[in-house]
Amino acid sequence: MTHKDIKKSSELLPEKQQLEEEIIEQLEKAELAHIVETLPVPVNNPGVQSDFVSTLDKHQVYDRIEKIFLAIKNEKRETRELALLLKKYAVQSGNLSRDEMKIVKEQFIDLLKIAGLSIPLIIPFSPVIIPLMIKLGQKVGIRILPTSFYDDKESE
Repeated sequence: MTHKDIKKSSELLPEKQQLEEEIIEQLEKAELAHIVETLPVPVNNPGVQSDFVSTLDKHQVYDRIEKIFLAIKNEKRETRELALLLKKYAVQSGNLSRDEMKIVKEQFIDLLKIAGLSIPLIIPFSPVIIPLMIKLGQKVGIRILPTSFYDDKESE
């Protein structure tokens, strides 16, 4: 690789980062209904029948996907709020109100949950293991998912 090739590849990196930032910005501005409508639909495979998909109609699937997207968006907002509070904590040498400390603790726990769920993704059969973990957690009263993924009714 010549010096010119290295220079060209290093020039492409900021362009790629800028493109990714533009895509993220467009996704944030896009309406959720439009995002859900443009999701790729899996090809029907006659040899594989999913009972879950066959029992749900199109609107139920869209509603579930919409809830997932809203929960992810809410977690993103809460994580940004956590970053601001941690910055404030560092600048003010540890002076946060009780409410702010409660927010920091809750969001930190949510981040640990997300990190914990990322571990099974590298394990074979993760599409089976993760839902199983969530169901088992529900049976014993442990919330595996971050708080944004639960309805207010469930948390009471």
